[in-house]
Amino acid sequence: MERLYLVTDRHLGDVPSQTARALAGLAPGTALVQLREKDLDGRALHELAVALLAVTRPAGARLLVNDRLDVALACGANGVHLPEDGLPVADARALAPPGFLVAASAHDPEGAAAKSRAGAELVTIGPIWETPSKAGMGAPLGVDAIARAVGAVGGRAAVFAIGGVETPERAAAARRAGAQGVAAIRAVFGAGDPGAAAQRLCEAMA
Repeated sequence: MERLYLVTDRHLGDVPSQTARALAGLAPGTALVQLREKDLDGRALHELAVALLAVTRPAGARLLVNDRLDVALACGANGVHLPEDGLPVADARALAPPGFLVAASAHDPEGAAAKSRAGAELVTIGPIWETPSKAGMGAPLGVDAIARAVGAVGGRAAVFAIGGVETPERAAAARRAGAQGVAAIRAVFGAGDPGAAAQRLCEAMA
């Protein structure tokens, strides 16, 4: 079962090589990868997605493209991740082919429930803890929000905790609260050894 949702940030290093290092020690099906480079235009994002697929496919990790359903479909990615202000989930679901994963962001349990009812199969809830990547999203929701989101979703979608999941202890806390897994950016791609960092997070959620 997928436990780790790796979210890219090319400012932390070369995306394909960092991702390859992160996935190297993980069993196939343990992680997903979200290509989240919001400042790239469509052509550059597509080129990076194609390069990243050459890493994720052999490792048995599904690749999602943030926000850009067109790029995700064009490059043959496994899915799309829709931000709060992105394309409506129901519209993306209607356009997506069978087997294509539609994921979405939510910032409260009610939002998570709404996204799952619209057809999202994976919902991130957060920020759970403080983190620079979610600055401006308001106060951290806290671990209790995970359990409330899981209850609100009612099994319609996998719930992943995001925001400040920087240690194995926090990953374990998210799992205890009911999350299927956690999303990580700096905790893995900002580490000196992304592979070891990814393994520690996964082991904490076993």
